[in-house]
Amino acid sequence: MSISNRGKVAIALSVLVVLAGGAALAAVRIKSKYIDPQPVTQPIDFNHKLHMDKNSDLTCETCHKGVADSRYASIPAVTTCVKLCHSEAPEGCTHPDEPKLREYVEKGERIPWNQANNQPGHVFFSHVAHVKWGNMDCKECHGDMRQSEKSVTMTQTHNLNMGTCMKCHEEKGVSNDCLLCHQ
Repeated sequence: MSISNRGKVAIALSVLVVLAGGAALAAVRIKSKYIDPQPVTQPIDFNHKLHMDKNSDLTCETCHKGVADSRYASIPAVTTCVKLCHSEAPEGCTHPDEPKLREYVEKGERIPWNQANNQPGHVFFSHVAHVKWGNMDCKECHGDMRQSEKSVTMTQTHNLNMGTCMKCHEEKGVSNDCLLCHQ
């Protein structure tokens, strides 16, 4: 049984409607997750400024390993906290979350930090490419965290859209080839 031209057109239109609906749903999902992200709750109210003021040798890479040699920048492990500052409770520390940290340290448990900075799944982003090879400072994308007194609960990279990234690539003489960022 052959399908008439009219039937073929109806099938093609039906397929197009389904595909368009799926694309619209995906666009709404991407927009709501990455353009209008929801805040996350952190287990400890971490004060970057306090830590940076107390130890001027700290850099982003001290706690966020992988920034200069990996695609990802890690979220600090509790062992990093112990090694750098918290082998024992700091004398005179009155921060209300110090007991929470001590509890993670004593149990040897990781601090369940919640990731606030995400890029859409169709975007390939590499910290090493930007920090090491591109010689970029972390604050170019994340703002000056040395001055942040509150935990990161909202993305700092919400202004990193395709236009912003392409403009930066142009300014730095880096290719804007689609496959560089969309793999």
